[in-house]
Amino acid sequence: MGASRPGIVQRLLILILGMGMQVQASTTVTAMVGDNVTLTCDSKKDGNSYMVVWKVGETENQKDQLISLNLVKNEITDSKYSRYNGRLILNTDCSLNILNVGIQDAKMFFCSTVVETDIHESSVFINVYNQPSNPEIIKIAPFLVAGKLQKVGQCVVKDSYPAAKISWQYNFQNLDINKTGVVMDNHSTKNNKGFFDIRSTLEYMPKRGEGKIHFTCQATYFEGLVRSMTNVSSPVAMFVHYNTSKISLQVTPAPDVLEGSNVTLSCSGDGYPSPEKFTFTKNGDEKAVGLAHYELINVTQEDTGEYACSQLENPDLKDPVNITVHYLALMMTPSENVSKMVGENITLECFVESSGTTEVTLMKKNKANQNPFVVKSLQYTHSGNYTCQAKLKGVNEIKREKSIIVRVEGKPRITKLTKKVVNNSKVISCVVEGFPKPVVKWSINGTSPKEESIKDKRSQWCHKITVRPSENITVTCTAINNHGEDQYSVNLTAMRFKEPMDETLEQDPLDPKDNNNNSKSSNSNQAKVIVGVIIGMLIAAVIAGLIYWLYKKKSKTSERGTADEIKKINKGENNHTSGSSAV
Repeated sequence: MGASRPGIVQRLLILILGMGMQVQASTTVTAMVGDNVTLTCDSKKDGNSYMVVWKVGETENQKDQLISLNLVKNEITDSKYSRYNGRLILNTDCSLNILNVGIQDAKMFFCSTVVETDIHESSVFINVYNQPSNPEIIKIAPFLVAGKLQKVGQCVVKDSYPAAKISWQYNFQNLDINKTGVVMDNHSTKNNKGFFDIRSTLEYMPKRGEGKIHFTCQATYFEGLVRSMTNVSSPVAMFVHYNTSKISLQVTPAPDVLEGSNVTLSCSGDGYPSPEKFTFTKNGDEKAVGLAHYELINVTQEDTGEYACSQLENPDLKDPVNITVHYLALMMTPSENVSKMVGENITLECFVESSGTTEVTLMKKNKANQNPFVVKSLQYTHSGNYTCQAKLKGVNEIKREKSIIVRVEGKPRITKLTKKVVNNSKVISCVVEGFPKPVVKWSINGTSPKEESIKDKRSQWCHKITVRPSENITVTCTAINNHGEDQYSVNLTAMRFKEPMDETLEQDPLDPKDNNNNSKSSNSNQAKVIVGVIIGMLIAAVIAGLIYWLYKKKSKTSERGTADEIKKINKGENNHTSGSSAV
């Protein structure tokens, strides 16, 4: 120690008398229970310092010495407080380590240094906190009743230091404790560890219709003067119960249904829990009791009426619904397929029975006919499929359709018999109608020629043969079915005879009902032609001896007579031609 340093006694007197005391501004250190903290001595220190003293106190005037260091002798004097034994370390830089900090260490600590004749002092405050347990909601209500203030539960937070602040959340939003119907009561106690246990009880008055709600509680604790942390409890869900004030009846698929459908009536109430037992009625008559659903299977028009469901405990609380079963019955006369003869009459008609206004159409091959459809003289063209179509107006889903087949039958009728010269051949066509389909047979002077392919057009059949006659011939077409037969003949001249005016000849019956007479007339004309030919030949033999120029002239006259006779035949044949168009 240098001579310039004052004596120890003098320094102690200065400490005792407090002469020349200089105080530094205090600082704060935050620590969690169990941490180790280091307190820095901010008092003046230099080469002339020879003593450092750490004290603890509640106030400026109540200080107890903890530990001191004589820098000259390098001697440390420990605290006389047993609670600090083994927990204090004084470092060479005058800082103080406190191990295993507890809530009892939340005090002001003072560091004093002796420099020359002055004493310098600084202070450090230890702010101690303890992290609390996670909040937990206990004593939870099983449910809440609308309009009634009830206890929701109790939020518990343990081992908090200082005491944590508890708040509540409703559906994860902060709950305003000043709101009507919200009451919160917080209570804290110190446990045997010196920490705070906090209990917060929440009462809440729910409203009708809140249904399922959630509550959580939150604990806010401090880690410093300005820093805070929060822990949130697990959510608690509960339901709000309220009485039923309205009944609803739902009809599936809809109150307007089609005949044959299945209908389900479902009843529900707006209360919670929703009532599950109801009474179902139809036009005031009880149908089912104690159910939430009532089914109608394969409904008919008899199921139309007013249905209602009511709460079992309160029959006056009900909901009525009118159910209309739409139906459409379609009938047709004749009701089955029918066969009629040509010339007979028939009446086709569609009838409906329905729950509303209908549209009815009688169709044949996409063509609408009058309803009823009356035919006084049936023809083959009236054969076919007739369909009644009915639709219920305003109900797109309900349609009905019914069909029958009308067959017009009759004996065969040859409607056209034609001959044409084609490529040095003669083509004979025989057009036949009738039902059942006639069988056609050809005859050429008693023989059966080969027939070409048959063409069908509008219930008529066209049969053809091709011939090259070397002499005059008669071709006969015969049509046969189980109702009778028809026959027609046509005369053909030999191919060597030219027919410059009538290369295409047609023969149509004027009266289809008198074909046999026409055929006979054709045969009579044929006999006349033969007789004329014989007479001509006799005349030619008598005058054979005439001079050459007379013979030559007679020959020309004979050829002209033959042509005239053919024209005469054709004229007789054309007397049987009808107005039907060629096939």
